[in-house]
Amino acid sequence: MSFLFSILIFVLFVGLFIIIAVLGFIRSIFSFGKKKNTMHSNEEQNVEKPVSKTKIFDKKDGEYVDFEEIK
Repeated sequence: MSFLFSILIFVLFVGLFIIIAVLGFIRSIFSFGKKKNTMHSNEEQNVEKPVSKTKIFDKKDGEYVDFEEIK
């Protein structure tokens, strides 16, 4: 009896997985559930962030110097 029950549970899980996969495929084809805001996405792509090429040092930061070993 438990063997038949385990087979039934397995078949239900496989069937559920197949249904979810098919619905996901159909959703991706027809773009259901996705809000498209092309104006917002275009603005994000065109905006360039300024790149700082200078290093900023605090008063707490030290200065790098050449190392010399003294014997």
